[in-house]
Amino acid sequence: MNGIRFDHVWKLFEGNVVVSDLTLDIREGEFLVLVGPSGCGKTTSLRMLAGLERPSHGRIWMGNKDVTDLEVGERDISMVFQSYALYPNMTVKKNLAFGPKVRKEPRQNLDKRINDVADLLGIRHLLDRAPSALSGGQRQRVALGRALIREPQLFLMDEPLSNLDAALRVQMRAELIRLHNRLESTTTVYVTHDQVEALTMGDRVAVLKDGLLLQVDTANDLYEYPETVFVGEFIGSPKMNVVPGTLDVTGGVASVTCLGVTTTLSAQLAGRLEGAAVNGPVLVGVRAHDLHLAKGRPDESGAVTGLVDITEHTGTEVFATIDVADLKVIARLPRTPLPQHGQAVQLAFNPERVLLFDPESKKSLLGRNSSRERISAR
Repeated sequence: MNGIRFDHVWKLFEGNVVVSDLTLDIREGEFLVLVGPSGCGKTTSLRMLAGLERPSHGRIWMGNKDVTDLEVGERDISMVFQSYALYPNMTVKKNLAFGPKVRKEPRQNLDKRINDVADLLGIRHLLDRAPSALSGGQRQRVALGRALIREPQLFLMDEPLSNLDAALRVQMRAELIRLHNRLESTTTVYVTHDQVEALTMGDRVAVLKDGLLLQVDTANDLYEYPETVFVGEFIGSPKMNVVPGTLDVTGGVASVTCLGVTTTLSAQLAGRLEGAAVNGPVLVGVRAHDLHLAKGRPDESGAVTGLVDITEHTGTEVFATIDVADLKVIARLPRTPLPQHGQAVQLAFNPERVLLFDPESKKSLLGRNSSRERISAR
């Protein structure tokens, strides 16, 4: 297939823009995740790729072939939806065989293909059961098998795990990753609103908001190098703290003042400041994992005093919502002793992990290392 390309694709419904000027390259054999809040255009983009919706403007390419106006059956794709959509009056084996029979494919190798797919998904012992006798995870495997038996070049998934409980979602995420690794030549495009799913599953992740593609990157680079405030807040849990501050660069030394204290930025971080960055107001992004208890007494290094409001014990970590002046920030605190409501704590930033954004455009003021290959989504 040699990859997929959305070329300046728009989708309008009754004059409302749902997808805006989407330009995106998907590499052959890649597992690409489209992620964003409800209404951001991710499912519509997937449906246009499948042929279920037609773009209002722009073109969609699969390799060197323009598929914009092709019907669903003319594209070499399989799709798995949020609903399992299994035929209740058919056994698992008949559900798997239904597609090839409808497409009038040769039957001589059908049993072998069914067994191969069933072995791949671990459902061979379920072939004679009805869907009503299966668990949620087993039904999802059958839905995946029905898509896989076609042996497509493109595998599309629209929130396939959202109906499963939390523990089963974790298990199925791992199984889908293993499945993709086995299907080396199959390209997968996966839609989810769950950023944890996106970060753990995708070779790359495309973040959308209000129909716009904001950034396409690896999970690590989305977390480390968010290009906008929205991406920084959406990617990562708990949500990134964003507070107003002031940037000062004097004599090659950069410092930022926020929450009533001044922190000197590391030389490496200061070196990433874009040329457009000037002294003045900024938005400061600090993740909860980079806001820690200060060691020793408060001093000029940037310790800030706050009062614990709410603590959340996740089992492995403790996150506390802390009142600092008129703002609330989230910090990761030690598990023992467990911080109590109203307790005063001293916090400090990691000077190598601060993110800076323009307060007007909400775009990052920090560039990336020049040696790193940048992937442009625009």
